[in-house]
Amino acid sequence: MKKTSACVLFLLLLLTAFAFADDHNRGAGVSPEEALKLLKEGNVRFVAGKTVHLHSDTARAKDTKEHGQHPFATILTCSDSRVSLPVIFDQGIGDIFSIKIAGNVSGKPQLGSIEYGVAHAGSQLVVVLGHTNCGAVTAACTDGGHEGNIETLMKALEPAVKKAEAKTGKKGEDLIADACKENVFHQIETLYRGSEILREKITKKELQIIGGVYDIETGKVEFFGEHPNAKTLLKAPKKPKQEKKEKKAAEHSKA
Repeated sequence: MKKTSACVLFLLLLLTAFAFADDHNRGAGVSPEEALKLLKEGNVRFVAGKTVHLHSDTARAKDTKEHGQHPFATILTCSDSRVSLPVIFDQGIGDIFSIKIAGNVSGKPQLGSIEYGVAHAGSQLVVVLGHTNCGAVTAACTDGGHEGNIETLMKALEPAVKKAEAKTGKKGEDLIADACKENVFHQIETLYRGSEILREKITKKELQIIGGVYDIETGKVEFFGEHPNAKTLLKAPKKPKQEKKEKKAAEHSKA
């Protein structure tokens, strides 16, 4: 009996050792589908109050220092202190490559960070995550946020607010929830249009970009999936200014 118990204990220890040996590669090569599954499962645990606090100790910190980071997802979200990605998805050190900025807008620095998370850190899933009661979106909907450099955020959010107004006919505070969702899709569109790296990865089936909104009261994340016009956006039509510039260059070369 003692020999049997000893053998069982030895096998358990051996399996644990193998698991930890491969753990530093957990995020490497994780498909978009599997990455989304990990996020959904973690969020379910968080909402249910059954978090397991994955990879949240100094052993994990040491492991990622020695073997590098292999985040299975790259997430662009808001700077809001109530949106803590490792907490709401029950993940830990090295699991999520996070980019945070008020209003989860995607300017060039954010786009470059996402490209790094995909091309160098190895994520095959990008999530643009908005959240309920977003202060930046609220300001954009109610003609606020004009002081100092906050104005730049309002300009980045303005297209989404106008689209939401046109679709719903709502204004002011009544528009906030719709504008939040519209902003997620608008920022995804910005990623498509602004990054050849991301478009190429998507074309090769090595990347998926999806959207979602986090409810700061319930803790639940609602995922929206890909942009409705994802296939069209992959062609990345040139912006008017770019077309005009290229036209002038062509005319100049002929002359």
